[in-house]
Amino acid sequence: MGYRKLGGRRNRGAAWQWGILGFLPGLVCGLTILLAVIAEGTIPAYFLPTPQPQVVQQIVHVVLTATPEPSPPPLEPTPQVLIITATPLPAAQIQPTNAPISVQVQPTALPTSIPTSSPQPAIPTVNPVPEALLRLRSDTATIPGGSFIMGTNPAEVAAAVRECQNNGGTCLAQYAQDSYPEHEVRVEPFLMEITEVSFTQYVAFLNLLGPNSHETACPGFWCIQTRNDSESAPIVFNGSSYSINTGLAQHPVYGVNWHGARAYCEAAGRRLPTEAEWERAARVEDSRIYPWGNIWDNALANTKWSRETPSHFPVASPEYEFGRSLYGLYHLAGNVAEWVSDYYSETYYQQQAQLGLSVDPTGPINGLEKVLRGGSINSVPFFSRAVHRQSAGESEFRLWVGFRCAEDAPNPEATGSSDLNPAALGVDVPAAPAIDNAPGNAQPTLPPPPQPANSTG
Repeated sequence: MGYRKLGGRRNRGAAWQWGILGFLPGLVCGLTILLAVIAEGTIPAYFLPTPQPQVVQQIVHVVLTATPEPSPPPLEPTPQVLIITATPLPAAQIQPTNAPISVQVQPTALPTSIPTSSPQPAIPTVNPVPEALLRLRSDTATIPGGSFIMGTNPAEVAAAVRECQNNGGTCLAQYAQDSYPEHEVRVEPFLMEITEVSFTQYVAFLNLLGPNSHETACPGFWCIQTRNDSESAPIVFNGSSYSINTGLAQHPVYGVNWHGARAYCEAAGRRLPTEAEWERAARVEDSRIYPWGNIWDNALANTKWSRETPSHFPVASPEYEFGRSLYGLYHLAGNVAEWVSDYYSETYYQQQAQLGLSVDPTGPINGLEKVLRGGSINSVPFFSRAVHRQSAGESEFRLWVGFRCAEDAPNPEATGSSDLNPAALGVDVPAAPAIDNAPGNAQPTLPPPPQPANSTG
């Protein structure tokens, strides 16, 4: 019997057995350790699933009091400071914490690229009416609002022309072309002065404005001429003040241009009436031809037919008491023709008729002349009809032209108030001197003749 060498086939075949003998004890040891760790609860975080982050919302209440907050407690734990600006900080910069929160409000500087707002214009203050004018302001009558027929028709014009020619006048139908056609107009209630503005009132206005105001104060235009400017002008200016002789004190101011009329009304807290308002006041609600009715009467209006030598009468003359309108207004026919606010256009009524109902019309937006209404001492009744229109340049001075003022009605029952009693004007006042050289009325359909700068035509 023989023996094999060490390291032979037998030795190679037994190696796996030794490996198993070494692995089993290691496995047992590892499982023992793992069980011990699980029992203790200290499994490493990387063996567990990743948890989802929790979003914590924190509401900060800011309480502002008039008294300072008491001193904060010791900084334990360290508080978080929240800066409040016009632009909020990103939410990521605000960490949730149980620590108290103090609030500091800091203004955020505006970027230099943001333009600043333009300054708003100051609202003009309404100047009160000076006492000197307030005491002398004429009483007003309330003119009701509503619709009425404005303008004239061929039948009415034909009758007026016949009447004029039968009494020796020169009247043509074409003089009424600018008053065609009849058209419906509606106006709001308004106030109209019962009397035309007198010399007393206008001289007070000039003296309130100061020396030389008649040349520049209306505004930037002449208002009226004085005796220094024209021999036919009745107002006297001595270099420091204005005056009028007593015979004309309560007569209607005449020779005043449109600028002067408007400036006075505005200074008195009023305005010139519109053409529609003037016709409404004269024709009332029944579309009468004259302020008193449809039949002409020489005794009711101060015109060329009323007396041999035409002259102005006081603004509230008892002699023409029965010629007042239904609303109590004096001299809407005759005495002086009256400025209104509207620009003149020969075709304006035609344009209004095409538009249908006109509500508070104010005339064309521009023009070369302004409208005159009511006739004068130097006109025949044809030109004193409540429907007739005349015109003149804004800066012209004419001896037969004056004005009265109007005002918006504060309510339908409003009436004017004044210390001036129009019924007493002209009582015991000497008559005005006759005006023999009063010029004839310029007709609206004819161009006015050229005149020098200081003309009273």
